[in-house]
Amino acid sequence: MHSSPRLSPTPPPANTYDASINLTFRLLVQETQRLARDPFIADRFRDAVGLGEGDHFRNFDFIRFVDRVGLRPLERLVLASAIVAGQTRKELVAQAVNVIRQEFDNAVLELCQTPTLEHAEFTANQVSKLLSNLLVDVPADAPVLDASQRTALIAAAQAKIGKEALGPILYRIFPKMRYVCESMFIGSIAYVT
Repeated sequence: MHSSPRLSPTPPPANTYDASINLTFRLLVQETQRLARDPFIADRFRDAVGLGEGDHFRNFDFIRFVDRVGLRPLERLVLASAIVAGQTRKELVAQAVNVIRQEFDNAVLELCQTPTLEHAEFTANQVSKLLSNLLVDVPADAPVLDASQRTALIAAAQAKIGKEALGPILYRIFPKMRYVCESMFIGSIAYVT
């Protein structure tokens, strides 16, 4: 990986990078931002990192990576949600869960903004994919979000796309949730009725 010096735990001083490393890193940042702004294509990031071979991928530090490439909280949430929603290495999922828990509050606030991200707005389908990634409990041991976070995410989604668009999404997602309690289900449905 040509940008690995910029991603290492103790990168050398900025003035020691050659121009090709700077260009490669800039391209890596731009492509990562593109993937992090669309929950549908964020799966490509998960597959590339999770299924990649070699030491760079085996020892990939997701938390350090999102810090070094300078992703915003919602972009971090989108990438991390793709990781927890798919089949990948256990340590990568654990790092993604940590990112979700650290960035959740700020990411939900960004989701409510218009436009959601610089020069990008989430469509109802993208919001649906994000909700599915975070609310349908793929990790076998526990849900990624607690009940109050689930409620906050649903409220932010409603603020973004409206209750008319959110209703069918919730009815499609709720049957797939293992860790949903009845009171949360009733409270969430109250948002859309």
